Amino acid sequence: MSKVSLFLVFLLFSHSFLYADNGRVTHLAWTENPNGTIQNTESNLGLIFFEQRNQFVNYKDPNNPFFKIRYTWIGIEWTLIHFLALFLTILLQLLTFQRINRKMAESRFFKRWSYRILKLFLWVSVISGNAAIIWAVDYYNTQIHFRYHQLSDFKKVAPNNLRASLSDRTYFQAKETNKLRFQLYRKAKGKWYTQRALPVLHLAQNSKRQIVYQKDTRYYKLHPDSSRVKATTQLIALHQKNKSGTDTTLFFRFENKQLVPMEAQQDKAQRILLFVNGYRPVSNDQDPEKALQAINNKGLENPRSKNLIYTSDLFGYWPADKFIAPLIGKFSPQRTLFADGHHSVSTSNHQSLLKFISSAALYPKPCLGTHHCSTTKIANQQEVRTYSLLATVPNYVGFRKRYLSGQQAGRNLLQELSKNGNLTLNDTLFAVSHSMGHAYFVGMASILKGKIQFGAYYAFAPENPKGKTFKTKDWQAVYQYGTKLYGNQRHAPCHQDGVAPQWRMSGLKENQQISFPKSRSKRLGYFSSHYIGYYDWVFDIPKGQAGFLGRP
Repeated sequence: MSKVSLFLVFLLFSHSFLYADNGRVTHLAWTENPNGTIQNTESNLGLIFFEQRNQFVNYKDPNNPFFKIRYTWIGIEWTLIHFLALFLTILLQLLTFQRINRKMAESRFFKRWSYRILKLFLWVSVISGNAAIIWAVDYYNTQIHFRYHQLSDFKKVAPNNLRASLSDRTYFQAKETNKLRFQLYRKAKGKWYTQRALPVLHLAQNSKRQIVYQKDTRYYKLHPDSSRVKATTQLIALHQKNKSGTDTTLFFRFENKQLVPMEAQQDKAQRILLFVNGYRPVSNDQDPEKALQAINNKGLENPRSKNLIYTSDLFGYWPADKFIAPLIGKFSPQRTLFADGHHSVSTSNHQSLLKFISSAALYPKPCLGTHHCSTTKIANQQEVRTYSLLATVPNYVGFRKRYLSGQQAGRNLLQELSKNGNLTLNDTLFAVSHSMGHAYFVGMASILKGKIQFGAYYAFAPENPKGKTFKTKDWQAVYQYGTKLYGNQRHAPCHQDGVAPQWRMSGLKENQQISFPKSRSKRLGYFSSHYIGYYDWVFDIPKGQAGFLGRP
C-alpha cells in the first residue's frame, strides 16, 4: 500500500471518531426533482446527513411579523401571536367583569355576595385561562406551525450553507427533546422546507430506480412475517420490488454520517465499560496549575456537554496509558464508551469561576515539613480556619442540572447499545466517573435502571458527592476514591481536594470510601488531590480488598 493510501486510511480512521452515532434527533436533508423523487441517489440514497444531536431546530421566521420571536421569558418565545391572543382574551375578560359589576350594583345584598363569589371564581379562571392561551399558542408555534415550514430566508441555498446556518441564532433556535426523531430539510423547486418526522423513514424505489419519500413511523418489521418492533434508533426503510414483483424492504442506520445496512445479529451478553469525564478546562495542559492559569488568563469555559456517547476519548481527558489501558485490561469489555459530563463551574459548589479562582489563590500550598496549615491568612492579614476556604456548601441546583443532562446521555447510551437489535438487558455496565461526571452519571443511572445489568461503579473525586443519594443496592460494587474531609483518617487541610472537597457520597458506607495511601502524600494538594492522573495507585489494590477495580 502506498504512503498516500496509508495516509488516507489514517484520516478515515481518525475522522470516524469525531462523530457520535447517537442523539435524539438526526438532522437529514435531500433535494427533490420536480416530480418529487430524490436527486443524486447513487450515494447514500441521496440523503445528506447534517448532524445528530439532542435538539430540534426551530426556524424563527424573522421576516414574518406574526411569528418573529420578540422576547424569551419563562421559557417561552413570545411572538406577536402570543400578544394578540392574550389581548383578545383579556378584553373578553374585562367585558365580562364589567357586566358582573353592573349586575352587582343593581342587586340586593345576598345576590351581591353570590356575584362576589362568582367574581372570585372568575379570577381563578382568568389566571388559568391566560396561562392556557399562552401554552396553546406556544404549542401551535413549536409543534404545528414549525412542524412543516418553508425556510423563506434560504431559497436556492446549497445544503452545506444551510447546514452551517443552523447555528445562526438570528434564524434558528435549538429546542431540547428526549423524543427519538428526525428533522428533515427538503429542497423542492428551489425552496427549502423543514419538518419533524418519526424515527423510521420509509422511502420507495420504483422500477426506474427512482426514490421517493413515503412516510414516517415509530415501528418497523424486519421481515413481513415478524412482529412490529419499536425503533430504538433512527432508521431508513427502503421499499423496492425484486424481479419476481415481490415487495422487499432494506433497512439502514447511520454510522459515521453514512448509511450502513442494519442486520439483526444474534444477541450476546456484553460487558460495557463507560468513562464519564468531568470539567474540561480551556487548557489541555496535563499540569492542573497551568490549566488554572489558562482559565485565569482567558476567563473562558468550554461549552457544556452535548450529552452524546462517544467511542473514543474525544477530548483527551483520561490518561490513556495510566488509566484507560489498565481499566480495559481489568474488565476486558466488549465495548468501551465515553460520556462527557462537562458543565460550567457555576453548577459546582464553587458557584462561579471567579469564586473558584479566588479560593485557589488563597489556599495554602502543601506543607514541606510538620503541618502548620490549620489556619490561613487572607486579606488584611485576617486569620481563618483553612477548612473554611473549601467549597463545602452543596449546590443542589447545579447538581440537578448535571443530573438532568445525564438522563439525556442515558437515553443515548441505550440507543448506542441497542443498534442491530442488541438487547441491553443482558449487558453488564461498569462505570468510571471523575469530578463533575458523578452527578452526570447519577442521572444516567436513573434512566438505565431496569434496562441494563449494573456491575460496578467507581467514582473518582466526585464533585458535590452529597448532591443526591446513590443507590448502592442496585450495584455489585460501588467505591469512592479521593481525599477525606472528615473522620479520624481525614487529611491535613493543605492536602485536601480544593476543586471538589471530598465528603463521603450519600448512600455509601465508610469502607466504600477509599483514600490515597500514605506513600502518595507528596502528590496531594488543592489541585493535585483532584487530578485523575494521580489515581494510578488504585490499580495496586488486590482482589478481595475494599476498592478493588475489576470484575466482582
